[in-house]
Amino acid sequence: MGPILEVDLAGIWRFTPQGGEPADIRVPGGGWLKQGFDCEAGTYEREITIPAWGERPQVTRLELGAVNHLAEYYLGQHAGDLKKIASEVTAFTPQVVDLTEHVQPGRQYLLRIFVRAYENGRPIAPHWAEWCECIARGIFREAFLRVYPDVFINDVFAKTSVAERALRYEVWVSNHSQQRQTLELTGRLSSWNGCDWDYPDLPQVAVSLPPGAVERIALGPVPWELGPGSYWWPNVPYQEGYRAQLHLLELTLSSGQQPVHSASVRFGFRQIKQAGDHFQLNGVRVNFRGDNLQVANYDRIDCGGKGDAIDTLPGFLPPSAGNPGWPKAVDNFLRLNHNVQRTHMGPWTPYMLDVCDEMGLMLLGESACRWDGFDMENGRGFHEVKCLQDIIRRDRNHPSLVRWSTKNEAQNHDPTYHLELYEAVKAIDDTRPVYEDFLVGDWQTFDSDRVFGPLKQKDDFTWIDHYTSFDESGQVYFTTHRHNDAVSPLPDRPYGLGEADWMRSSTPAGLTWFATTTALVRAQGASDVRPYALLSSWASSIPGVRTADFLTEENRHPVYGEDNLPDPWSHPGIRLVQQAYHPLLAMDCEFWRLNRLGDAFGHFPTVSPTVQAESEVVREITVFNDEFEGSAVELRWELREGSASNWLYARGDARLEIPPGTMARVPVTFRAPRYNTHIFLTLRVLKGGMERFTSSVTCFEVVGGAKFQSMFAGEERQFK
Repeated sequence: MGPILEVDLAGIWRFTPQGGEPADIRVPGGGWLKQGFDCEAGTYEREITIPAWGERPQVTRLELGAVNHLAEYYLGQHAGDLKKIASEVTAFTPQVVDLTEHVQPGRQYLLRIFVRAYENGRPIAPHWAEWCECIARGIFREAFLRVYPDVFINDVFAKTSVAERALRYEVWVSNHSQQRQTLELTGRLSSWNGCDWDYPDLPQVAVSLPPGAVERIALGPVPWELGPGSYWWPNVPYQEGYRAQLHLLELTLSSGQQPVHSASVRFGFRQIKQAGDHFQLNGVRVNFRGDNLQVANYDRIDCGGKGDAIDTLPGFLPPSAGNPGWPKAVDNFLRLNHNVQRTHMGPWTPYMLDVCDEMGLMLLGESACRWDGFDMENGRGFHEVKCLQDIIRRDRNHPSLVRWSTKNEAQNHDPTYHLELYEAVKAIDDTRPVYEDFLVGDWQTFDSDRVFGPLKQKDDFTWIDHYTSFDESGQVYFTTHRHNDAVSPLPDRPYGLGEADWMRSSTPAGLTWFATTTALVRAQGASDVRPYALLSSWASSIPGVRTADFLTEENRHPVYGEDNLPDPWSHPGIRLVQQAYHPLLAMDCEFWRLNRLGDAFGHFPTVSPTVQAESEVVREITVFNDEFEGSAVELRWELREGSASNWLYARGDARLEIPPGTMARVPVTFRAPRYNTHIFLTLRVLKGGMERFTSSVTCFEVVGGAKFQSMFAGEERQFK
């Protein structure tokens, strides 16, 4: 944090692949696999010159943005006197090596880094996706030499509480000198958005550090009386150009009146908690509706080589002349009415997280380890706990990250294993709920007490099921091939469906299945619904991607890309998804359930329930309020004969009180026409006097009535 000097080491390095000959390689460049080196390990080399600060003793660190996986560091003035100075295992996260005691400022050294990604065909640390052959190996992301004073701020964690209206923060200060250091730590708050908030004053504290020590200083609570307008809120309901409120915590270490080191961290003032059977954000019930973005799919795109898409593919990067970049992708998700994305099986880049912070998209952070993948043995992942903690330590100041998933589809039934992962998270971050995206293969034998044991006593832990459907008797069972629209309610904690409809996702029916699953699972009270995976249906939700660019995890081409979907917002499947995820959705659940499969081409609806002519018809409409304020909601309905745009046949309305995060069921009663025809029900939801939701997908077939007669002649019309 806050280096005094830095040297960018990006450029051409020497690289010797295991068993191969030396060659040039670009660092970062997406790692060695992307650059054509198909090997399990390799050695990087280059000369470095240590920058000299000169004002006081300095700390010099080598900081690499991401390394997969084991790196061993050697340093010397020439090849003959290289000494091993450090080693570390990471998975998609940074490595930092303190060079201070091995170097002198102004001198040149030879740096050699041996990196092992695989051993005997298996990765040696959590590796995202065993099915993808293009996962980054070696050094990727940035590479810097950075200089700090001998006493400096090493890390900061801002903790915010809406319930207490208070800010706490923890500061880690490192003393690399040979003597005790006594300094003052001061701080100030400012607005990232440029707003004129009346910020509270921060305490000034004395810091006394023994030589060689790293100390944690806990400060606060500092009263926060700025009100809900200063809180971090998601972009719900969707607003184009929305920017969430973000704040800067700026800290300074001083000796006397002389500043020694400064650091700044950006944060959002918000509180996420698990409250019994639901979640709360800033004291308001929140339901998560979104997707699971498995970026490993995009690693298969050849963009100067395959691999490391999130660092090299334009759709994941800042806007450029030819691509609107990651901000456009986030806007696509939000415009779909998604309020959350799971960082499926591993950390995204800091830039991607920053954009989600700014644009108001909630994220679920997750371990890079899965199920019984090839980065596991005896039910446990290689270096799993350490690599999970690395993710959390790196990303815990991002307000968009609202929950931590300790594992994707863990199949280890030892309760101590799950407890170990939970405690690993809590040791680094005690501010967020913890959960597992969990897969139950056999619901007849699954025993949550046996699997989760002591975790069921934790009031901030839950699990979210995958791929559940109802059998003929109404029992939940596991299937990846049937339509997934079932949940298994938990009486004392939030529940939901974390993955669904996978095998249909790369077919024209995928968008329809996603929409109907989401709507029907919402209606069952789920707190978390995320079908899998949008990219297989709409690959160009990440800008610039075409259908022929890659094969998905299912080994199919995605259905839609920029080559065949130039206007996604006019596509009926996209529009149906927008409706199903809408925070003010109104739906006839039975109608959606009857039409949940659509057809092979993705059409919806395909079936019209029958009603008897001239009978009184009662349909139950479910209305949701998944916004963060306002309970007064009005439902208006209109019935038309022949088409949804025909003359009005009947209408009605209901004024409702629906607290945020909940739903209401409303009977709609009408008399069916006397003629055999089709009738179309339009549902409108108003809030604050404004129409906010409209749907005309619901229709019925009138049977048992008279043949159509002209209203003008009073007799049966003859068509010629």
